[in-house]
Parts: sequence; C-alpha cells; structure tokens
Amino acid sequence: MQHTLATLVALSLIIGAVTSVLIAWRLQRRHTNEPKWRVTTSTIALLLVTLSVVLFLTYRTYNAVIGGEGNGNWTTLPSIRTGNYLSLLGLLASLTASKKLRWPLLAASFLMEFIWLSQGMSL
Repeated sequence: MQHTLATLVALSLIIGAVTSVLIAWRLQRRHTNEPKWRVTTSTIALLLVTLSVVLFLTYRTYNAVIGGEGNGNWTTLPSIRTGNYLSLLGLLASLTASKKLRWPLLAASFLMEFIWLSQGMSL
C-alpha cells in the first residue's frame, strides 16, 4: 500500500509540474504590457523550467530502459545535478517574472526542485 501511495504522490508532482509549464507556455504567447526586463526574465525562467522537465523525463526514460540504477552512474548523477541547478535558477528567475506568469513558473520550479532533490536523496 505504501508503494502505491508513493507512486501516486510522485506521479501527481510530475503531472503538476508539466501542467504548470504548459500553462506558462500558453500565457507567454499572449502580448503583455509588462516592462521588457520582466518579459525577459519570464522567458528565461520558462526556458529553464522547461529544460528541467525535459531532462527529468529523459532521465526517467533512460532509467526505465536500463532497469534502474541503484547507486547512480556516469549519466544519472550529472543529470540530477544539472536538473537541480536548472530548477533552482528557474525558481530564482520566476520571482521577478511578469505578473501572469509568476505563479505557474514558481509552482513548476518548486515542484521540479522537490522532484530533483528527492531523486538525489534516493540514491
């Protein structure tokens, strides 16, 4: 029962992060009257969080293909480190994002940071 609950929690975190990124991409396409520096930081935060999500999906797919790596190897450990830094930088950049993008970016960054930290601690 505990494994099922842990799987559901992890899956809901991943779905929440992906949904937040998709909402942010949809909001980014609309024109805004925000200052240019806010739009720039919003775009940077969105790109960083998107890279973190894509890296996580690639990391999990690779892990599923090789059957899991309990102690980490030369591909999984740099992936965890890079994803952690990408989501942390996305979190910091989302603090100065435009008003309509701030909360989806902050939620996605926070969820991805939590996911990467839990991946690093599980090794």
